[in-house]
Amino acid sequence: MRELRCIIFDSREIMKAVSAYRRRTGKPLPPGEVRTVGIEKDPEIVVTLQLVADHGNPVIVPLAGAELAAALIGFCIESKVPVPATAQKSLTILDGHLALKITK
Repeated sequence: MRELRCIIFDSREIMKAVSAYRRRTGKPLPPGEVRTVGIEKDPEIVVTLQLVADHGNPVIVPLAGAELAAALIGFCIESKVPVPATAQKSLTILDGHLALKITK
């Protein structure tokens, strides 16, 4: 028997996850305001944060693949949402929202 669980993230949660991940990895987002969180799904899932930096110029920050999954898993751990270490994890889109699919 196998178990399938999906954790669905809204734009605010994605923004927090990416921001925290970039801080942890020594590549913090530039100072400014996040205007939009975009999700593309072809050919792979890519999250794009569009910021207006404090200096006024627009900045686009993309995140995909293992980095994006690591950001979401880190957010779950910080939010006390259990994510089994041995489970298979993948990214998917459900009803237009980014989701972390966990199979064990």
